Amino acid sequence: MPKNLHDNHTDTLKFVHITDTHLLDHAEETFRSLNTKESLEAVLSHIDRRYPDIDFLLFTGDISQTGNEESYALFNSVIQQYDLPIYCVPGNHDTPALLQQTVPNCPGESINIVELGQFSLVLLNSWVEGEHHGMLSHRCLQQLDDHLKYSEKQFNIIAIHHPPVPINSSWLDEIALLNRTEFLQVINKHPGNALLLFGHIHQEFDHQIDSLRLLATPSTCHQFNASSSSTHHTETSQPAYRYIKLCKSNNINTKVHYIE
Repeated sequence: MPKNLHDNHTDTLKFVHITDTHLLDHAEETFRSLNTKESLEAVLSHIDRRYPDIDFLLFTGDISQTGNEESYALFNSVIQQYDLPIYCVPGNHDTPALLQQTVPNCPGESINIVELGQFSLVLLNSWVEGEHHGMLSHRCLQQLDDHLKYSEKQFNIIAIHHPPVPINSSWLDEIALLNRTEFLQVINKHPGNALLLFGHIHQEFDHQIDSLRLLATPSTCHQFNASSSSTHHTETSQPAYRYIKLCKSNNINTKVHYIE
């Protein structure tokens, strides 16, 4: 069982970052010849064996490939086998209102802040209807600004689907977070320990901007080649996830695992 994350004396947090599961509507369906339900199950099984004492799972969008109700029912059938808190944000392929029915903490028009003792998990919705790029509303940027202003003594874990920085892949940079400059300005206004996690790019990414660490995690299905000008998948589609251990002192330990 997970520890009491609301205990103010908790100074260490251990969790797993999962992203871009791209589940379809039926268990037997495949996405580019890969069964995404089975690849997600393989990832979760590996996590359960290797990290039995984590505090929660964090999903950063594109839970579904279709955005249909059936795909979220499939997601629910998989995650309900694990006795862990589940947090998520929507991706461009998702339907946020339907995803919220499965994971109620998924943010909608407002940001969602989960207090975890000395840590805060800040969930952001960058989904734009009918588009692949992302955008944060003025309302959400103001709410984020207000939260960071009064939580500088906490360790803030900020989760979003779309990348807020260029990743040197021109086609992905074109469908990233459009108002990323404004977003990063809000974060950089407030000193303090912060980690920013995102998905969308189907590859590893690790970048530092002043005191802010930015991490992206490969998909649980297909991966994209790094530094590519167009959509190219890696030759092998090994599903992956990222383990993260945080200490209040801004010590961030992380490892990406690829599943055979």
